[in-house]
Parts: sequence; C-alpha cells; structure tokens
Amino acid sequence: MSAIIDPIAADPTEQCGAEPLCLNDVIRRHHHALVRFLRRLGALEDTLDVAQETYIRMMKYEGSRAVSSPRSLLFRIAANLVADSGRAAQARRSRDHVELENAEAAIELPSAEREASARQELEILAAAVAALPPRCREVFLLSRVDGLTYPEIAVRCGISVKMVEKHISRALEACIAKLGGRVSPRRFV
Repeated sequence: MSAIIDPIAADPTEQCGAEPLCLNDVIRRHHHALVRFLRRLGALEDTLDVAQETYIRMMKYEGSRAVSSPRSLLFRIAANLVADSGRAAQARRSRDHVELENAEAAIELPSAEREASARQELEILAAAVAALPPRCREVFLLSRVDGLTYPEIAVRCGISVKMVEKHISRALEACIAKLGGRVSPRRFV
C-alpha cells in the first residue's frame, strides 16, 4: 500500500526556522511540485499566474526565521489563492445572473407586412408541393416534414438513395420556380 503524500505537509529536509527563508531557494526546490498541485486544484489555464502570485505573497516572509516549513507555507498560500479565485468567479457569475421573472423578453415580432408576405410565400410553396408528382411529393415531405434521412426514405419508398436525391432536387427546383427564383435553395435544406 502506498502512502498518500500531502503536498502541503512539511518537507522533512527543511530545517525548522534554523536559517532565514530564501525565496529563491523555495522556488527552485518546489516550483514543479507547486505547478502540479495547482493543476490538480483546477487552476489549469492560469497555473503559472497563480504560482507567480504565490511567490509574490511569499516575498513578505523573505529572510524570516519564523517560518518553520516554507513548503507548507507556499502550498497554503497557493491553495488560498485558488479558493479566492473560485469565490471571485462565482461572485461574478451570480452578479451577472438575472431572474427570468425580472428580465424583459426582447422578442422581435414580425411586422404585419412581413407576416403577410410569409403567409403568401407559404401558400405558394404549398401549391408547388401539391403540384409535384405523387412519388416526388412523398419523398419531399418525408424529408422536410418528417425529418427522415435520405437512406431512411430510400428504404421506406423502396428506391435508391440517388433517386431520393433526384426527387428532392426536383421538388426544390419546383418550389424555387413557383416563387419566381426569389429564394435560395438553402432555405429548404
């Protein structure tokens, strides 16, 4: 059974308060472990920034003999920074949160003219689809109304996928022709 290593625990090679804290030594000895620790805590995108901020905050202990475990202090500062960052992000999200009851819905209703034009276009398209040959109309409606894929339509109608494509093309051309070429074929895709 392997022992669980606590990254915040004191480094047994460090002397307790015997020498003044030297930040350069702490960074040199613990930087890689600190970066791995920060990544495990979830500071993935800004790991190096958090590490740098940790070192900046450690600077106030430079030369101090009161720090018994510089490693523990380093990791505690880093953990606190990550926690602070998480709380700040949560506060920003909650500040941006708006209750639906209090929000005004910005629904843009079509003008009466646009609505009448759309209704007229729909009637023209319905007439164009009704005028299609029966098999072509069936294939087109299975695709556009029922949402079936070309292979599903081919199986249902007992025709090839290539024939399904031809029926769809014919139907789209008829619809576009009825609308006087005013609509791009992408509208029906």
